[in-house]
Amino acid sequence: MDYLEELGGLALGSRLRRLSDRISQEVASIYAAQKIEFDPRWFPIFHLLASKKEASIVEIAKAIGVTHPAVNQIAQELLSGGMIVAESDAKDKRKRILSLSKRGQKLHRELTESWRIIRMSVSETIEESGHDLIPALEALESSLDKKSLLSRFTQNSAITSQKIEIVDFEPVFKDDFRKLNEAWIKKFFFVEDEDREVLSNPERIIGNGGAVLFIRLGDKIAGTCALMKLDDSTYEIAKMAVSENFQGLGLGKKLLLACIERAKLLGASCVSLETNTKLAAAVQLYKKTGFKPVSSEDAHKSKYSRVDLVMKLALRSESK
Repeated sequence: MDYLEELGGLALGSRLRRLSDRISQEVASIYAAQKIEFDPRWFPIFHLLASKKEASIVEIAKAIGVTHPAVNQIAQELLSGGMIVAESDAKDKRKRILSLSKRGQKLHRELTESWRIIRMSVSETIEESGHDLIPALEALESSLDKKSLLSRFTQNSAITSQKIEIVDFEPVFKDDFRKLNEAWIKKFFFVEDEDREVLSNPERIIGNGGAVLFIRLGDKIAGTCALMKLDDSTYEIAKMAVSENFQGLGLGKKLLLACIERAKLLGASCVSLETNTKLAAAVQLYKKTGFKPVSSEDAHKSKYSRVDLVMKLALRSESK
């Protein structure tokens, strides 16, 4: 694992820039091998002009989602290379209308076959990766359009500046326990009869020797988790949910560790949990915390249809 990979989402911009640079360099090598004088940086503007026949700087900037100065810079390079021409708009002399020159049109014909094979090669590479990258990028861009990183940073700064504490169940939290879990379950699966039974009676978990914990930010309950006693030495971590409004702050990990510590205090030598393999982020968190998958032969039969993975964590022998 290289350094940027270790940093995860913190280095997303740098990681994407590195990937973009790598692809651009490889495409430049393709052009060089084909003896085509074309800079990959020109592609979006050049391709757009080839498709639309003509466009202004403002129209190009809006279409490809970059700044006017960035379009101006590339346009000037294309003008200097004789690949495009600029004419004043008949209705507004201040506006320049760009279009491919005869030389640019000839170059476009030469590039068309190379682009077809490049598209094929990129699709092949994405398919081999096992991830549908293009829709994922579109979804990421859409999320940023809805709410910028600056807005998210401002909101999360306000949230994380509040006091975070783990608290035990109180009757006033009973509705939070049910609502948080129902919202989480409905997001990925469906609420089952066993869910309704457990969520309607958290007091039974406590009465049987377990615990129900909550994580509170300021005066808001942000998440919850139950620790259910299976026998004198084994407890199950269940019904862990964090509000959509507070996700991405590491609260799930804090709840998980709090449950593990509580299990140690209660004398457990082992804690287990049930999950589903499609919850990749959750499974990864469990693995990093030390949980290991249990083989299907050794796993107990779950009461929930959504469960396809049981994991266990052996606690320190000195636990009381």
